[in-house]
Amino acid sequence: MLSVISFLLLFLFSCVGKPAQTEVQESTESNNAVVVSVDATKEHQTMEGFGATHLSLVYEGKGDVLTPPLRARAVAAVYQEVAVSTGNLEGALLESRGGWNERANDNNDPFKFDADGFQTFNARAIKEKLVDLARPLGFDNYFLAQKINVRWASPWLNSIRNSDYNRYLDEVAEQVLAGQLYWRDTFSIIPRYLMLFNEPLSGNRELLNGTTKDVVDIVKRVGARLRNAGFKDIKFVVPNEETEEKSLESAKAILSDAEARPYVGAIGYHPYPYGSVYANVPKILETSGVGKPDPDRIAVRNKLRDLGKQYGIPVWMTEVSHGEVDPRSFDDLRGRAIHIHDELVYADAAAYFGMNSMWDAISHELHFGGRNRNLFSEEGTIVLIDNKTVHITGMGYAIGHYARWIKRGAIRIDASSSNPLLQVSAFRHGGQRRLVLVIINNASSNNDVNVNVKGLTMAGNLIGEQSTAAGYWQPVPAFRTTHTSSFMLSVPAKSVTTIACQIR
Repeated sequence: MLSVISFLLLFLFSCVGKPAQTEVQESTESNNAVVVSVDATKEHQTMEGFGATHLSLVYEGKGDVLTPPLRARAVAAVYQEVAVSTGNLEGALLESRGGWNERANDNNDPFKFDADGFQTFNARAIKEKLVDLARPLGFDNYFLAQKINVRWASPWLNSIRNSDYNRYLDEVAEQVLAGQLYWRDTFSIIPRYLMLFNEPLSGNRELLNGTTKDVVDIVKRVGARLRNAGFKDIKFVVPNEETEEKSLESAKAILSDAEARPYVGAIGYHPYPYGSVYANVPKILETSGVGKPDPDRIAVRNKLRDLGKQYGIPVWMTEVSHGEVDPRSFDDLRGRAIHIHDELVYADAAAYFGMNSMWDAISHELHFGGRNRNLFSEEGTIVLIDNKTVHITGMGYAIGHYARWIKRGAIRIDASSSNPLLQVSAFRHGGQRRLVLVIINNASSNNDVNVNVKGLTMAGNLIGEQSTAAGYWQPVPAFRTTHTSSFMLSVPAKSVTTIACQIR
């Protein structure tokens, strides 16, 4: 639920130490073992990646709140250590002849740009202070968030909508096109996607008195304007509403319109409000974490999955925060690892986003002022910076268990467990010829796991990493199995383990 700060305004850290205590060995029969069945002949979604909202942490009138060494460590933590690879850049142009307080329409002609009427500070800041540093680390699948925000960024649009709805749509399209043209003509960057809305009708209600018709009409008008200007391939991530149900409702309306449908690249959704099953980490641990996922939350994810399948469009979970636990805790790590598993399995989500890629103490104070919140209340962000140290959060470590091993283009394949307390997701990456399993043991005791693989042949060493309360991302000792379709391992109580091997 991104607030107005995104308009006003990663510690090279690697957990090192003893290797994980997981035992990996040749498959043997065990009456008490959990049986994991992996079937590569049953394919699900093609993965886009793991991401967040990306902020520059550079503010007009204040400048960069991070020192160069601290920024370098933070960027490395997010984009190299955790391996975040996608997400929306908060580098939108602001229609203003000055700063935030001077927000206004550039002119009265939505088909004639007045360059002096668009402020480019945020675009330049995020390009120079984040993109340029992160791209060498593999961050190359980002996209722009030139979002329509009548409530905060462009309140003048409200009166135009009330008096001349057709002109309102053209003014909205002009604003989006201006951002795309700036990034293309200034930086030679044309991303594949564009985030057009953030909670337009629910949550933040950024369309301010907008309607579903408003959303559908904007998709059509902006899409056509971009195509006419030469942006033939860019598609939208929509609608990114506050809840799964509202996102489903809006996505159905957009996709049922034959003119709007061609512009949709992904169905984005949020799992709020605060305190809901998948926003709140204790609730995740009390439901799916004890083998009893909430049936209503599964049902709506299945509906999002089915809508995506109906139109051949991927489904993305594009924001979550407010887990109500210490973001440095193992509860946060295990809870968010479970959340990722459930979004991938029940919604066939092809992308999973945390809240922000990074957030720091100075930005926190600027945003919250005297309100009684501290930096470590910001659960959901990948990296928190207390302006001395960079902290990879539980969310960051959870994402890393997937993102460090699973790259864009990997296909999730079918995987099942005989014990509801042991969750597993499996991925085949054809380009890397790799099989990856992420295993979450929610039991309070160690578990032996027999893994049986169908539809592919394993080769070489099994490798991986493991997190428990005693240590995060601990290396699993490599082991060469003599079986090409099975192996056995023992996983500790309350643990998250990633296992990978080459395939042929």
